[in-house]
Amino acid sequence: MSIVTLIILSLTFPLNERLNYGGFYGPFRVGSSYMEIKGVEHFNDLPIYIIESAQKTEGIFSLFFYINDYYCSYVDTGSFSTVRFVKKIHEGNYKNEVELDFDHDSVFYSNGKRTHRIPESKDIFATLYYMRILNFNSGDTLKIPFHSSGKNHEMVVGVSGPYRIHVPAGSYETLLLSPDVPGGKIFGSSEPIKIWVSTDSLHIPVKIESHLKFGTVSYLLESIELKGEGK
Repeated sequence: MSIVTLIILSLTFPLNERLNYGGFYGPFRVGSSYMEIKGVEHFNDLPIYIIESAQKTEGIFSLFFYINDYYCSYVDTGSFSTVRFVKKIHEGNYKNEVELDFDHDSVFYSNGKRTHRIPESKDIFATLYYMRILNFNSGDTLKIPFHSSGKNHEMVVGVSGPYRIHVPAGSYETLLLSPDVPGGKIFGSSEPIKIWVSTDSLHIPVKIESHLKFGTVSYLLESIELKGEGK
């Protein structure tokens, strides 16, 4: 097993790319999700990428466990570290909206909370896209500075495979990424998530398994949209 030295590479996927997913609980479709990275914009005079994502339940399943979550990550184009992170959570009767602003050594929450920041720490979506620009192989281990729920962690990501995965968007040869955050949470859960990414240079997240209160939901890639020319 080898430890991958994390070096910022050039983007290997197009900007203005939108990945659309169907959410499945066993054989049943229960919702949808998307992730989209936009072209270069500016925030406080800093060039950034904006990554948006949303998950929502659909149909009769919404009557049992309603989910309508939205996330927006502002990412430094140089270090791929988080500059700002916005999340709006609506799950069942629970609602929460919070904005996080990251500076050199602190994270400021819109509710008045302030925490220490480790260098180049990332939110979950900045982390997902950061892993897409890394060069890794089966048996490697990635270590990434990660910030979630007011705490800093070192996310350790195991890489295994290859595995052939069939999803609505097609059949893909993939590597399995298994993130672990000792003592921390990903998507509000202490249970691990699993991410299957294509083995080509795009590292497209083809399938994501996430553990929720009622069980495991699999997000399967349904389509890829290119909304404009990458920069």
